[in-house]
Amino acid sequence: MKKALFGLLLVAVLALSVVASGCISGGGTTTSTASPSTTQSPTASSTTSSATSGTTSSPTQTTSTSTSQVECGSGKIVIWHAMQPNELQVFQSIAAEYMALCPNVQIVFEQKSDLESALKAAIPAGKGPDLFIWAHDWIGKFAEAGLLQPIDNAITPAILNQFAPVAREAMEYKGHYYAMPFAAETVALIYNKDMVPNPPKTFAQMKQIMQKYYDPNKEMYGIAWPINAYFISAIAQAFGGYYFDDKTEQPGLDNPKTIKGFEFFFKEIWPYMAPTPDYNTQQSIFLEKRAPFMVNGPWSIASVKKAGINFGVEPLPPIVINGTEYWPRPYGGVKLFYFAKGAKNLDAAIKFVKWFTTSPDVIKQLALQLGYIPVLTKVLDDPQIKADPVLYGFAQAVQHAYLMPKSPKMAAVWTGVADAITAILKNPATADIPAILKKAQQEILQSMKG
Repeated sequence: MKKALFGLLLVAVLALSVVASGCISGGGTTTSTASPSTTQSPTASSTTSSATSGTTSSPTQTTSTSTSQVECGSGKIVIWHAMQPNELQVFQSIAAEYMALCPNVQIVFEQKSDLESALKAAIPAGKGPDLFIWAHDWIGKFAEAGLLQPIDNAITPAILNQFAPVAREAMEYKGHYYAMPFAAETVALIYNKDMVPNPPKTFAQMKQIMQKYYDPNKEMYGIAWPINAYFISAIAQAFGGYYFDDKTEQPGLDNPKTIKGFEFFFKEIWPYMAPTPDYNTQQSIFLEKRAPFMVNGPWSIASVKKAGINFGVEPLPPIVINGTEYWPRPYGGVKLFYFAKGAKNLDAAIKFVKWFTTSPDVIKQLALQLGYIPVLTKVLDDPQIKADPVLYGFAQAVQHAYLMPKSPKMAAVWTGVADAITAILKNPATADIPAILKKAQQEILQSMKG
């Protein structure tokens, strides 16, 4: 049955096998599947919303932040973004809180349908914003291009220590700080509680459940898992391997530990799946209650709720081999406020962003209203956040995440991994995975040389 479907489905691999290196793009929780150059989230629907600009006008929400705790600048702060309307509304409301505390500040949000192109055109011409919002994976290429403003003097140890380690790493590039974080994102195990009352504690337990439900003749499967470079990174990197090392700026597809991860995925997980890499198809299988598990991110939760699934969220369980635990390490991303080179009101922008990113009330609002996973430690420990199974489940998954590489060289890696996955999917049961990955490694190195 799997071979019969491949002719129709394999053509989708190239389109879906490479997901944005910025899976948590500034576009929010429902972005379209895209190539690395567009850096968008691996979901199915479009996020482009109508252009919106101007000062915030949403009603001010109450906050426990006292005026004495707030540093106030003055003048206009311009923020470019690609958020969805529901996200923008919350950000505007939070900005209105700040403007109530700092009446000499005016905050303007401007929507850009193609944020990257707009920034690359405007900043060198001196017409860019003070701030822009996007995932952390842009930090390398934008810093290398001279489009970011270092804020090293503003980032003290006291500020850094308020953030989770993954967020501290995301805001820095080659010894300089160019941004500040406010949320994280990664994939986790979403399970149907009516089919699986208690989540598996190990991969072995998960495999037993997958085997129990797998019956392709009845269109039932063990797990729903989109197949692309982003989604299978969890297993590819589980044994200590990696696609790319930001410190050495070298790919690692030929690393024996990376090879072991790929082999594990296609030998231990793929046999219990529907034979398609397609994101929408895999998600539909879970939404139609034809699989007990789905691997997906926070952006999928709205669809899960709409489908009426009684669900839970947990980190992917560890793979235990000879008593050693190997935790799946999916790629994780961090949402940032970037400081643009040539910012016209840098002082006020720094003060606003410091308030925004380090205020527990603000970060908690983002979590409860938008489902953003906090990276501010105080909020991660908040009882209300811990009591939310979705927020807490994804927050725990972030603890095992592998931070998305920041180097511009990662673009070649996405293409190389996509090609390798395409080759493996021609016949996963007999594919020479070590040879395929070693070939991809050489192609990536050649591409990096230009």
